[in-house]
This record gives sequence, structure tokens and C-alpha cells, in this order.
Amino acid sequence: MDDTYCETPGQTAPEPPAGTAACPPYAECVLCREPTEYPESTKGATLCPVCAWQEAGRTACGG
Repeated sequence: MDDTYCETPGQTAPEPPAGTAACPPYAECVLCREPTEYPESTKGATLCPVCAWQEAGRTACGG
């Protein structure tokens, strides 16, 4: 049996120094103002994953 299968992988990339942004600034959700997974340059109404999921449920059950 291969025991390396269950090993936890080590850290692959060094962490950025404290106080620096690791990625580009993200757009705010138009409903709750939380950061989304889209960059600020994205056009249109951006939703965070939670609001997108809730909106999908509302429109699917809207009858």
C-alpha cells in the first residue's frame, strides 16, 4: 500500500509579505458589498457566490 497517498502536501508557494495584496482588487457584490471572485474591471452586476446562489434559487422557484 502506498503511504504517500494520505500525506498532507506541504506549502507549494511562499506567502506574500504582510500588508501586500496577493491578487488584484475584487469587485464588490451589488447586494451585500462583500468581495466577489471577479476583478474590479468586470462590467455588469457582480454577485458574490452566496448572493449568486440565493438569486438562482429565487429565479428558479419564481414560477
